[in-house]
Amino acid sequence: MEEQIKQRRSERYPCESPIVCSSLNGRRVYLARPINLCDSGISFITHPFLTSGMTIFFRANIHTQKRIAARPCRTMRGAVLAQVRGCRPLGDKNSVGYCVGAEYVEPCP
Repeated sequence: MEEQIKQRRSERYPCESPIVCSSLNGRRVYLARPINLCDSGISFITHPFLTSGMTIFFRANIHTQKRIAARPCRTMRGAVLAQVRGCRPLGDKNSVGYCVGAEYVEPCP
């Protein structure tokens, strides 16, 4: 299996707290599940293909967190703009979806 190249400048933290993503015009809304995050970006799984360079808005899905008793991730922001840096199909043939890497538009304060 091909080794993944480390592209982040800061430490990654695992996270599975649900998020909601949308295009900037708000016409398309996607539910997503984070894999991990850091001060400069986030990796998540979603069903639609997202184009590299696309700017998305995402926020923590508080209602789903409460329903499934998921704890918010330690360093997750409540809402943020991010730019898609990469989108690849999940490796499992039975899975439908994409693994997306996105970089925050504004760095963490």
